[in-house]
Amino acid sequence: LAAVGVTRHKSKELSRKQSQQLELLESELRKEIRDGFAELQMDKLDVVDSFGTVPFLDYKHFALRTFFPESGGFTHIFTEDMHNRDASDKNESLTALDALICNKSFLVTVIHTLEKQKNFSVKDRCLFASFLTIALQTKLVYLTSILEVLTRDLMEQSSNIQPKLMLRRTESVVEKLLTNWMSVCLSGFLRETVGEPFYLLVTTLNQKINKGPVDVITCKALYTLNEDWLLWQVPEFSTVALNVVFEKIPENESADVCRNISVNVLDCDTIGQAKEKIFQAFLSKNGSPYGLQLNEIGLELQVGTRQKELLDIDSSSVILEDGITKLNTIGHYEISNGSTIKVFKKIANFTSGNQYNIILPDSEAFQDVQGKRHRGKHKFKVKEMYLTKLLSTKPSSSLLGKHPEEPSVCL
Repeated sequence: LAAVGVTRHKSKELSRKQSQQLELLESELRKEIRDGFAELQMDKLDVVDSFGTVPFLDYKHFALRTFFPESGGFTHIFTEDMHNRDASDKNESLTALDALICNKSFLVTVIHTLEKQKNFSVKDRCLFASFLTIALQTKLVYLTSILEVLTRDLMEQSSNIQPKLMLRRTESVVEKLLTNWMSVCLSGFLRETVGEPFYLLVTTLNQKINKGPVDVITCKALYTLNEDWLLWQVPEFSTVALNVVFEKIPENESADVCRNISVNVLDCDTIGQAKEKIFQAFLSKNGSPYGLQLNEIGLELQVGTRQKELLDIDSSSVILEDGITKLNTIGHYEISNGSTIKVFKKIANFTSGNQYNIILPDSEAFQDVQGKRHRGKHKFKVKEMYLTKLLSTKPSSSLLGKHPEEPSVCL
């Protein structure tokens, strides 16, 4: 009888505790969902009026970045203006080559012959197509006729059983030629018509995305337009206002450049993410980018007379039990509101090898490990709690309504 009584008492206590936990969980879920809908109703679209000058490239650099996106070694040879090339500077060999290129039968035969070579790789085909586009950019009508012939030949190939999949990959000369041809034809349209709305759309979306955490490894974000990229395992985070001082560099000595800028970051941002936000703030403030690349600068925390360099990985980094090194964040360095951060040019380091071994695991496996390790330490969360974040991000794209004459093009 005593054992039965004790068992019933423990069963009732367990049921009561489980009921309390369920009620607490339901209460937390209701609160999260209420807060999400409240944010959806009350959150105002905070768009910076001065989002900086639209960084249009001149035609030469636009074409080089389009034709050679990964072959930086070829861009330096195009020192002449790509529009005006004096015919008198060409020697007889170049004149003869130009005549051969302008022979449609010869050019089509050369392209087909090259593509039959087994050692003519995809990279070689793309480079050949880009060089050919540069040679014929002043003869777009002729280039268009070449494209028609090559596209018809591509469609008639026996290997193209499914026409819908024909142009999905840039694996042939004609596919790269078509890409370059469209870029050349659309360059003026992008600059004069849809360039500014596109830039405003991207800038506004970035502002919204940067308000919440972004996973530096998986690139998933709390504020996103796609449910597949929704970061729903969100830690507690807060905004930190930094006073950023940019070091003066010879490449950017304009007198009207503002070098003291207030930048808002999150305490869960890595140092690399903080650099990106600081760079974007400089561009928005001055209308022109900083004179250095992202990997050429360093951040330094100034506390009184002491300075400390901020790095993603250093001797203070936390190493987990399975050997994974956690990237340092703003919160890791205990940086508070109003802290002064100096942006300086890093000295080139030619030492080989890394001081730290960083292991970036598969995201799903990493989440499983984290879930097992911290089970019971974090609040229970479900993905559906954060679906309102998708809706709160969509007003950013409504800026297209400011340009009713080209909404379909922007979309």
